[in-house]
Amino acid sequence: MQMRSKSFLRTLVVLIVLFVIASLLFDLKEYSNTSEPADFYGTSKEVSLEEMANVANKFNLSIYLPSELPDNFELTTIYLKDGPFIAIVVYSAEGNKDYKTAELGIQITPSDSPPTYNELVSIANESEYKMALEINDWPVLIDERKFITTNEDFKKKYGDYTLLMKFWIEGMRYNIGAPTLNVATAIQLVENMSLLIL
Repeated sequence: MQMRSKSFLRTLVVLIVLFVIASLLFDLKEYSNTSEPADFYGTSKEVSLEEMANVANKFNLSIYLPSELPDNFELTTIYLKDGPFIAIVVYSAEGNKDYKTAELGIQITPSDSPPTYNELVSIANESEYKMALEINDWPVLIDERKFITTNEDFKKKYGDYTLLMKFWIEGMRYNIGAPTLNVATAIQLVENMSLLIL
C-alpha cells in the first residue's frame, strides 16, 4: 500500500513539474519565438485599407500603420481574417503582394497583455542580435538576425535571416518582418506608426 502511495506521489510530482515547465515555455514562446506568419491565403481575403479599418472598428480595435515608408515602399495589399482578427499588411518597392517574400510585412493581431520592457530586456539578453527598446512608450523587441527555417522562396531572395520587430500598441501586437531594412530604419518605421483613421 505504501509503495502504491509513493509511486502515485512520484507520478503526481513529475506531472506537476512537466506542467509548470510547459507553461513557462509557452509564455516565453509568446514573446521570444516568432515563426513566419501562418499560411492563411486560403482562410483570409485580400481587402482594401478601408475594409480593414471597418472590420477593426467593428471589433473596437485600434490599428496603427507607418505614416512614412522607406525606400519607395508602397502598400501592395492587405490579407485579413476577421474571426479572430489577423491582418498582414504588405509593402513593397517591387509591387510584390506575397507576404512571404515582400520587403516589408506587418502582421497585426489582438494581444491580451503586452510584456514589460524588463521582460523584453531579459529576452534580448539571450542573443547579441536582439535588443529591447521603448518607442513612444511601446515595448519593442528587435531581432536583427531572425533565422528563417522553412520558406525556401524567401531564402532564395534574401538568404537565411530577416530583421524582425515585435511591439505592442493599445491591445494589439505587431510583428514586422523586413529583410531589406537595417535596425535604424526599422526603428524609425516604428517611431512613425500612427493611428489609422479613415
